[in-house]
Amino acid sequence: MTDISNMHDDYKKVPSFTLPFGRVASWLLNLFLKFDQWRKCRNPGPGVTVEKEVLQGTDGSQFKALVMRPTDATEPLPVMLYYHGGAFSLSYASMHHLSCQRYALEANCLVVLVDYRLGPKHVFPLGFNDCFDTRQWVVDNAQRLQADASRIVVMGDSAGGAMAAGVAQRALDEGNPVQGQVLIYPVLDCECKTTSATEFESVPVFTAESNRRMWQMYLGDRLTGNVPEYAAAGLRADLKDLPMTYLETAQYDPLRDEGIDYAQRLLSAGVNVELNSTQGTVHGYELAADNPVVADSMLRRIAALRRLFAASA
Repeated sequence: MTDISNMHDDYKKVPSFTLPFGRVASWLLNLFLKFDQWRKCRNPGPGVTVEKEVLQGTDGSQFKALVMRPTDATEPLPVMLYYHGGAFSLSYASMHHLSCQRYALEANCLVVLVDYRLGPKHVFPLGFNDCFDTRQWVVDNAQRLQADASRIVVMGDSAGGAMAAGVAQRALDEGNPVQGQVLIYPVLDCECKTTSATEFESVPVFTAESNRRMWQMYLGDRLTGNVPEYAAAGLRADLKDLPMTYLETAQYDPLRDEGIDYAQRLLSAGVNVELNSTQGTVHGYELAADNPVVADSMLRRIAALRRLFAASA
């Protein structure tokens, strides 16, 4: 049994459950998330504007994004592409929407929150392609968006962290690297063999069983063969020349060890990395918005964004 003596009291009362990945269950959960977005995010906070955009991917499909910017911005802003978590099957939550507004204001940047295609209907690489194509959309529309397309950082939490890390790798391989990556308790390893990925069967929010089922839904038969490139960024052997990185992990999270391992391997490859291994926390720990670790982590993320933008200026 997992020793949770160091877990913060805010999370001990949160139940442990296994996420369902069927189409009906995913549809119902997303319906709830859409209502939550509408209820809490109908009006932007002070000092920020939010605009909806419809993007077209290279495969002809359409998907949506929210573009957030400080209202008093007068010059082209650096860009942060945000890929939300949700086990590759759930839409963004109100906390993503509200956090992205704060990133735009306090890091003084244009934030593009990507509403990429979701499983189980749309599995890899469809949603990933949406995430990658968004970068080119920003470049193509830089003048209209008042965006500095020479300074683009990718950021994501959980499954969105998988998207961000994969986008950074593909961008490097195609000779047009991004300027930084911010990975929040990212999904990186489909093998699910680390200590945390095998032992945390009954932790709050996201369990080891949910992690295994998520990968089965997302990759299916490809889990037992050659895993597609960019689907599980932690399996990449050569991490040389990847961009400056801020990476955050949670103590009682099945994804903890793969995040720490990726940060250490990036450092060994000569990449500038800041690792924030939060303690007493669980996956998605922003659910306790007033927790002091959450407050500190938000400040660290904003400082990292500022640093990444400044380094690429």
